[in-house]
Amino acid sequence: MENAAERLESPRIIANWYTHKVSSLSFMVTGLLVVLILGLCLFDWSSASINLSASRELVFSQKQYWRLWSALFAHGDIGHLFGNLFLFVPFSLLLTGYFNFSLFPGLGFLIGGAINAIALQTMPLQTELLGISGLVNWMGSLWLTLFFLIDRRSSLRKRFAVVLFSSLVLFAPEAYKEDVSYVSHLIGYGLGILTGLIYYALHRKDFLAAEVKESVLEFDA
Repeated sequence: MENAAERLESPRIIANWYTHKVSSLSFMVTGLLVVLILGLCLFDWSSASINLSASRELVFSQKQYWRLWSALFAHGDIGHLFGNLFLFVPFSLLLTGYFNFSLFPGLGFLIGGAINAIALQTMPLQTELLGISGLVNWMGSLWLTLFFLIDRRSSLRKRFAVVLFSSLVLFAPEAYKEDVSYVSHLIGYGLGILTGLIYYALHRKDFLAAEVKESVLEFDA
């Protein structure tokens, strides 16, 4: 009977940052970003005198640095555009829904230009770089990194499995394509992990304070 009366308290997390912190402006911000991307794409396609893409020659030799960001909105065709929006929209909703707008779209588009700047250094002088896929990879790896660090309702092993599986399904290329800049994808993914680690370190106290724990009483038979 003594053993049956002994109790062990095993606290578990029943709520955290993701169950409490949601911005109602998420859909509005994401919608405005999609309209902006679509509008600039249509403008780029319809004007023979305007080219928003970036190349190493145009950016660094001719010092047209604005192209590092305009290239984010330029896409080769409708398939390229909607292929990027397919992942951009959900990750934008998640990042704007749970985190400060200074992280995304604020910091995100600054980093988008940095991704292009680094990627162009690996490309031939006149090869054009266009599209938002590098930024999308940053958004995805940032979200997955923060999920892994913040959502402690699951074990480390389960969270790692989710991150690994999601990364392989969403970001690993199914086949090699010559017109795709895999370097920018890799740079974006790597910078997303780094950004996530830094952002978590800066806001760790806030994330931990949002956790609600429940003590589960267990009888030691």
